[in-house]
Amino acid sequence: MSVKMWLTYNNNDEWIQFPVNPAELSIKTGSANETVSVQKLGEVSIIQDPVLTTFDFSSHFPRHYAPFCEYIEIPDPEAAVRTIMKWKNSLFPARFIVSNNDGMDLNFSVTIEAFDIREVAGDVGSLYYDISLRQYRQMKVRKVETKTEDGETTAVLSDKGIRPDEKPKPGSYTVKKGDNLWVIGRKLGVDHMKIAKANQIKSPYALYPNQVLVIP
Repeated sequence: MSVKMWLTYNNNDEWIQFPVNPAELSIKTGSANETVSVQKLGEVSIIQDPVLTTFDFSSHFPRHYAPFCEYIEIPDPEAAVRTIMKWKNSLFPARFIVSNNDGMDLNFSVTIEAFDIREVAGDVGSLYYDISLRQYRQMKVRKVETKTEDGETTAVLSDKGIRPDEKPKPGSYTVKKGDNLWVIGRKLGVDHMKIAKANQIKSPYALYPNQVLVIP
């Protein structure tokens, strides 16, 4: 089973594929209903969306390619760490993507909650890390509206004014060295065959670096 893991940023304009898959990926989910006090209504129980999912794992950026790496042209460890730290400190979400040949896919907008780096004796130049990601959702605003019927005023929670969860897909994508249609489709959340059709690419679906693809 081949598993691929990415962290992307700025609508997939920047990305890093983790070169060494972790031994374990911890995924935590749950729910968090809450009771709030609404003026003149008393206590009102509000059913919330499930609490944000968190992802935790540990691995490393090796200094040199080795058979346990997922691909050959692995990133420079220091450059990769600087990039992820830049994303973490930017105050904007990134995107965490996991896919495998069995069809199990994860594709979440996330914030980088923690990214701890360490060096290990005997492995000069490699950087080991522990990373914690938290699912990111756009804020939803719920309003309390009042209605008067037969002289009685009641208050209800309204979904009006909720900010839509807009996830715009990029209109184009510039091919990077090592890309193929399947990888690009997974990163962007678009069926790779739709990308091929939109760009009139036929089998064997050959791409070249700096080629600009239309993303449907």
